[in-house]
This record gives sequence, C-alpha cells and structure tokens, in this order.
Amino acid sequence: MIVDAHSHLGRMAGYFAPDTSLGGMLALMDAIGIDLAVQMHTSSIMECFEEAYSASVEAYRLSGKRLAYALTYHPCYVEDSLGWLRRSLREPGGVAIKIHPGQHQVFPEDPRYELAWELAAEYRVPIIAHSWALSDYNASQRFATPEHFEGPVARYPQVNLVLGHAGGRYEGHLAAVDLARLYPNVYLDLSGDSFSFGLVEWLVSQVGAERILFGTDATMFDPRAHLARVLDADVTLGAKALILGDNACRLFGL
Repeated sequence: MIVDAHSHLGRMAGYFAPDTSLGGMLALMDAIGIDLAVQMHTSSIMECFEEAYSASVEAYRLSGKRLAYALTYHPCYVEDSLGWLRRSLREPGGVAIKIHPGQHQVFPEDPRYELAWELAAEYRVPIIAHSWALSDYNASQRFATPEHFEGPVARYPQVNLVLGHAGGRYEGHLAAVDLARLYPNVYLDLSGDSFSFGLVEWLVSQVGAERILFGTDATMFDPRAHLARVLDADVTLGAKALILGDNACRLFGL
C-alpha cells in the first residue's frame, strides 16, 4: 500500500503545475503504483472554500474513494473556513485539517488558530501544516518555522500534527526533528522540493520510521522523484512500508 499523504488538486497563483486535473493525477498514481492520496485543494488555501469543498467531494467520488482530502482553515476568514471545514469533516472523504501559516502570514501560536485545533480534537483528525525554514527570498516563511508550533502541540496532545515538508530546508529539518523528539503527536512528511541526499535515512534515525509520511506535493511536483528516494533509502523494508503507506493509513483512518 502506497499513500501520498500530501498532494494538491487545482491551480495556485505563483506555482507552475503542468496538469492539475483529476484525470492527470489518477493516471500518474496508476503509472507508479500510488494507491491512495490525501489532497488539499489549492482553492481552499486561496480562500475559495466552497469551490474547494465541492471539488474535493467530487474528486473523492470520481476517484473511487482513492483521493481523501483536507480543507484549509484560514485564520483571517474564520467563520467561512470553519463552516466548510465542519461540513467536509462530516463527509467520508474528509480526513484532516490543513493550515498554511506562511501563505496566510499568521504565526501558528496565534490565538486565531485555536479553533482549528479545537475542531481537530472534536473530530479526531490530524492537522497538516506547511512548515519551512527561514528564507532570504521568501520572507513569509518566517511564519511557518517548526518551533512556532510547539505551543498548540503541547496544549493539544490528542491532536496529531503533520509538519509538511519536514521543515523544508536544513535548519527547518533540524527544528522539525527537535519538535518531534519532544512531542509524540508530531509527524513529518517528505513533500516539497527538498531532495537532500540521506534525508530519509537521517529522519528515520532521529524520530523513527513510525512518524514519517511519504508525500509529494503533486501536482506541483512529480511524485516519481519522491517515491524513488524512499525506495532507494538505506533503511529496512519494514521502515519503507511504514513511510510509504502504513503510517498514513493509521493516521488518517484510510
């Protein structure tokens, strides 16, 4: 079982993706053996909550339940995003809550995020968060560095947090691992454009394979590169099975 725990349908301003269609995603999944995926529709990140809800429910149905989904909570549009999130979590395909502090430029410990954590606790679903390192070319990444998640992670031990991109870059990886060592409800996914040699092996050595998730950021990135680095990693076959699918199935109830 291979599960892409971090993927996207839809287009997003500032990001190039050659084919964001449902058919294109399913064809690529079939071609390389990805059985299931958790997708976070980009419309939801960009404040189009109803569009993201409708497209996600339809994609779940048309894919034969292969594409579960997470809608985005927006701390600046609390009422709208919370309403659509509640609706999505009542659907069989709604398995998580997405937050994107960098895109929305609100720090994770900001009180406006409290409702997202309360909702995750109520529905017993994980939160998937964009995380990254400080960047001299993208100042908004300062809102998403891993240490800013410690407050809510500590207050909500019953809610699992997935740090998308495992912190994104070298300093972010170090901070993400530090947080995961302190809190057993912190998971790390491998999505994004961080292709450091030895990253999978290092993460396994630091936090264990049980809290690492295969993710790709498809359709913005080609999932073949992400799959190859897990398959080629110098870790046990059991560790690869956990990373590639078993952890995601357990975490998202797939």
